[in-house]
Amino acid sequence: MEKMRPVQLVKSVLVALALVACAPEGEGSFAVDRAGLEGRSAELVFTADHQQRVEGTLVAGGIATISYDASRLTTCRGERYGNPAWSIYAHYRIAGGDVRSVHVAGHAPAPDQVGLPIELTQAGELEVWFENTSSFGCQGWDSAFGANHRFTIEAAQTDEAPIARFAAGGGISVSGDVRQSARLTIEYDVARLPQCRDTRYGLPAWSVLAHYRFPSGRTGYVPVTSGSATLDLVESGELQLWFENQGYYGCRAWDSLDGANYRVVVDADPRAPGWMGNAASVINRMTCDGGPCDSSRVALENGWTYGTYARQRAAIRAIYFDVWKAGVTDFDNANLWADLDVQVHYRWRSTGAFQTRYVRFFRRVGNDARYELPMAEIDPLAGPYTRTDPSQCPDADLRVSGDPSGAYVAANVEYYFTVNGVALRRTDGVNFIGTFEDYRSQLEICLQ
Repeated sequence: MEKMRPVQLVKSVLVALALVACAPEGEGSFAVDRAGLEGRSAELVFTADHQQRVEGTLVAGGIATISYDASRLTTCRGERYGNPAWSIYAHYRIAGGDVRSVHVAGHAPAPDQVGLPIELTQAGELEVWFENTSSFGCQGWDSAFGANHRFTIEAAQTDEAPIARFAAGGGISVSGDVRQSARLTIEYDVARLPQCRDTRYGLPAWSVLAHYRFPSGRTGYVPVTSGSATLDLVESGELQLWFENQGYYGCRAWDSLDGANYRVVVDADPRAPGWMGNAASVINRMTCDGGPCDSSRVALENGWTYGTYARQRAAIRAIYFDVWKAGVTDFDNANLWADLDVQVHYRWRSTGAFQTRYVRFFRRVGNDARYELPMAEIDPLAGPYTRTDPSQCPDADLRVSGDPSGAYVAANVEYYFTVNGVALRRTDGVNFIGTFEDYRSQLEICLQ
C-alpha cells in the first residue's frame, strides 16, 4: 500500500522557516501540528553538549520530530553565494528496517523537505544518526561512535472494543471504549423477548432485530437472533437502541424500555468525518461533464457486476461516495489528502485478510468531497488474456457464472471503505459485495 506523500499521520506540517537553506547555523527549527495525536507524539532533542532526551511519548502509530543543535556537528561548513553550502540529515531506521532520512539543519534542496516528522510505523528500536555534508565533498558523522543513538518505540495501546450487553434479566451494561469510528458489539439474550416463537415445517420462524437511531436521525437495524451483531459508530452523541421480535405469522413484540429506548453515549473523534454516504456504482457508456451521469448511479447496496460489457464498452466503471466534514470538504482544500485518509479494504475470498489501497478524490459536490474507486483497481480477474499456467490464476473464489451458457467465470469482491478510521458499509453493517465476470475460456485452467 503506497501513498505518494511523506506524511500520513498528521493533519499538516507547517514550515516555521520557509527557507532553512538560508538560515544561519543552529537555526533549523520547525513546527508540526499535532492535532489528533495527543499522547502519540514526541520530540527527540539533541543538545549542543552532546546530550539527548525525549520529550513526549514514542509510540507506534504516532510521530517524532527532531530538534538538533547544529553546533554538535561542525565538520563541514562553507558558503556559496552567501548561503550555506552544507547540510545535516538525520538518518533513521525502525526495528532494523529500511533506512530513511530527514533534513535537520543547513541547506535543504526544497522547502517542503524541511522539518518532516518521523512516522513511527511500528514498535521496537528506533536508531538515529546524523550526517554532515557539504558541496565541497566534506563528510562528518554524529553516530555515538558508530553505535547510533537508540530509543524505544512503545506498542500502541489497543482500545478495548465496546460492547453493549442486554442480559436475560433486563437492563443494559456497556463496556469498552465507546467512541466514534469504533465498532459496537450488541450482545442480546433473546430470552428477553420470548413472545413470538412461530415455527414453520418444524423449524423456527421468528427473528429479533436491533433497531438503532443516531443523533442525525439516521436509522436502521441489525439482526441479533443469533445473540449478537455489530454496528459501526459513525456518529458521536446519543445512540438509541430498541429491539423487535417478529414471528412468521405476524406476531410482534418490543423491548424498548417502554418506548423510551436504551441510550448509549458515543464519544466524539475529532478526526472523524461528519457524514459519509451517497454510495453508488456506475457502469455505463454515457458521461456527463467528464464524469458519470446521475441517472446512471445505482445504490451500492444493490451490488454490481463488472462483466464483458464493462470491460469492452463502458466509459465509466467506478464506485463513488461522498464525505462531508465541516471546515475540510466545504472549500477547495489543497490539504484534503492529509485531512481525510480514505481507503478501501477488500478481499476476493470469503475468509482471510483484507487488502488495502487508497481511494482518490474525484471532485467537490456542494460541500461534500466525492471519491472515486475505479473497479479495475480491485479486479481479481485482471491479468494475462488467457491463463496457461495455474501460477497465473487469481487468489479468488472462482465459480462458473450463473449464465445459462456456462461461458463465463465469476468472482466476488467483498469490500468496505474507511475515512479517518470510520467505516462505510451497508446500512445493516454488512460489507459491500460486487461481482467480476470474464470469459471462461480465459480462466479454464483455474477451474481445474
